[in-house]
Amino acid sequence: MFTSFLSFLAHKKLIVDNDHPTLLAVSGGVDSVVLCHLFKKACLPFAIAHCNFNLRGAEADGATAFVKALAASYEVPFYTTRFDTKTFANNHKISIQMAARSLRYQFFDRLLQQHGWNKIATAHHWDDVMETILLNFIKGTGIKGFYGIQPMHHQIIRPLLFARKKEIIDYAQQQKLHWEEDSSNQCNHYQRNFIRNKVIPLLHQVNPNLASTMQTTTIQLKEIGNIFENQVYNIKKKISTFKEGIHYLAMHSIIDQPWATTVTFELLRPYGFTFKQIKQLLTTTRSSGKMIHSTEYTLYIDRENWLVQKKTEPFREQVIADTTRSIAYEHHLLYFHCYKNANYMLKKTTMTAALDYDKLQFPLIMRPWQSGDFFYPLGMKGRKKISDLLIDLKIPIPIKERVCVILSKDEIVWVIGHRIDERFKVNETTKMVYEITWTKP
Repeated sequence: MFTSFLSFLAHKKLIVDNDHPTLLAVSGGVDSVVLCHLFKKACLPFAIAHCNFNLRGAEADGATAFVKALAASYEVPFYTTRFDTKTFANNHKISIQMAARSLRYQFFDRLLQQHGWNKIATAHHWDDVMETILLNFIKGTGIKGFYGIQPMHHQIIRPLLFARKKEIIDYAQQQKLHWEEDSSNQCNHYQRNFIRNKVIPLLHQVNPNLASTMQTTTIQLKEIGNIFENQVYNIKKKISTFKEGIHYLAMHSIIDQPWATTVTFELLRPYGFTFKQIKQLLTTTRSSGKMIHSTEYTLYIDRENWLVQKKTEPFREQVIADTTRSIAYEHHLLYFHCYKNANYMLKKTTMTAALDYDKLQFPLIMRPWQSGDFFYPLGMKGRKKISDLLIDLKIPIPIKERVCVILSKDEIVWVIGHRIDERFKVNETTKMVYEITWTKP
């Protein structure tokens, strides 16, 4: 076990800097107790962190006392905390397991930041990998779900992934180590425990070499996955552009490919869209104006692209007084200045509105455009609906929804970033020019 541990650390390059302690997540169970013993035997500096989730009453308090004593026996720093896990789970509408995981890693991250360390080690082993793969298969997490648990993910390392649970227990018994048993591990109400205690023993009856078979398959799937991810990355580079917080995807070039559903799912999965949504999307992909929603993002089907944008709070009406000099709008600023017309030179840009100051009635109002809004576009004699202007300009739907207008009394003087109203333009009779510039701060 010890030789395999050192070999695994070196092969996976899990620890390359021995100057800083590794923070070991220690529950008091046999896996984390063995992890501590191996670190000590390898003369690797470490500290111990322990979480009490208030889920097992006196048994959990006993585990906390045990881990504290374990840290003292190794003469290493010990950090512990207590959580109200059930309340956290209820407030965030997540499972107890998800709540515990979130709270645990928040605690670990705080410790790393406070002490300047760069690694958290957990005691996951190969049996945990098998359980994870089976759970992912049942839940349908996509190809990455079959990779299992990785030896390193950001600051988290798993130095025991090479070992089976039985090997860990055998080592602990050989070394005469003591540990705490967690009675909740026998509760099959939890999905992972059900897989561990009921499903995997049945699968072993079908294939006694299940562990080694799954290990071989996982390696193959990971390598296939690497090829797949490389191809998805190349496709993403080819069809993606980013502008003003919007991800443009020129999907029409790939939607008829036989692999379109899987690749599209991989492209959109980071935004929280589900595989079911992607299948539905591909059946309506040429229906411009349609949209789908994830928790935090909206995807719009536009003429030539899909556009993905993070959901934001709608822009609220703002009052522009005569003395207002700037306000925020769309991650930019609007600046307001007055100039004498004799000294003013008109700017040929839609980002600036030059208006006749004497024709304006303050305060001006800035708000999102509304259905039915109309104005008299510069250079035209008749009026035009804002909706028709934006269609003529081929403004994508998500940008169209963010367009605001500025009004004097009830008359639109500027469709911001697009066109001013003919009635408020600067001419030879203008004495003072009221300039509004939309620019980055």
